[in-house]
Amino acid sequence: MRESAQTVQSVERALMIMECFTLEKPQQSLGELAAQTSLSKSTIYRLLTTLAKCGYIKQDELTQKYSLGFKLFNLGAVVAGDMSLRDTALPFMKRLCDELSETVDLNIIEADQRVCIEMVESSEQIRNIVKVGQRNALWTGASGKVLLAHLEEAERRRILDEAKILNQLSIEESVLEKELEAIRTQGYVFSIDDRLKGSFAIASPIFNHTEKLIGGITAAGPIHRLSEERKPFIIKQVMYTAYKISEAMGDSGAKNRYPLLLTL
Repeated sequence: MRESAQTVQSVERALMIMECFTLEKPQQSLGELAAQTSLSKSTIYRLLTTLAKCGYIKQDELTQKYSLGFKLFNLGAVVAGDMSLRDTALPFMKRLCDELSETVDLNIIEADQRVCIEMVESSEQIRNIVKVGQRNALWTGASGKVLLAHLEEAERRRILDEAKILNQLSIEESVLEKELEAIRTQGYVFSIDDRLKGSFAIASPIFNHTEKLIGGITAAGPIHRLSEERKPFIIKQVMYTAYKISEAMGDSGAKNRYPLLLTL
């Protein structure tokens, strides 16, 4: 296997080793892995040692055989959870986009950042564009703040403390905390010119069957399409969409999490 400008040989080899483990043969010896990959035992040993250090491989002390580590199980659970949320949310997102004629995006928290995992783009000539996979800090923009606000306090505190140490916070912490409290109380966040100048965004949180925050839905567009008469309608539609997605994800008490909807 030759290394090219597009690939890293050591990464390819590590993945090749991990793919040797199957349901039929979950444990492998060094010799068995060498036979299947045609790599030298010394190369495989170095890669296995690195993977084991990072939690992706484990070794049985008695048999000395290797198997996949629980880190992969955790990553698989993240992927499965995201796919379920994406698949569930997409029909609701398309409906919201049709109703508002604004871009709608679905976001989760991954590695202490806001990550867009799905987007339905507005058909309007002038529109917000959000890229799937796009990452941003949790304390900037409606999409991030609605997630940060609804995290458990200890987790939120850890993220903000780390940001302060690294001098990354772009807003006074006391001001941010008041804003996050207001978001939790009203069940949505509305912002203008927060992350992107000339645009508005409205976001609301999504919960699952364990009443745990799993994501947030956002509608965003250019500020010239936001009138005072239209604003309440957009807020209610975004919240209603978040409520319906939460309900579809098994949150039996979903409506109580969106105070504005109780008046509808």
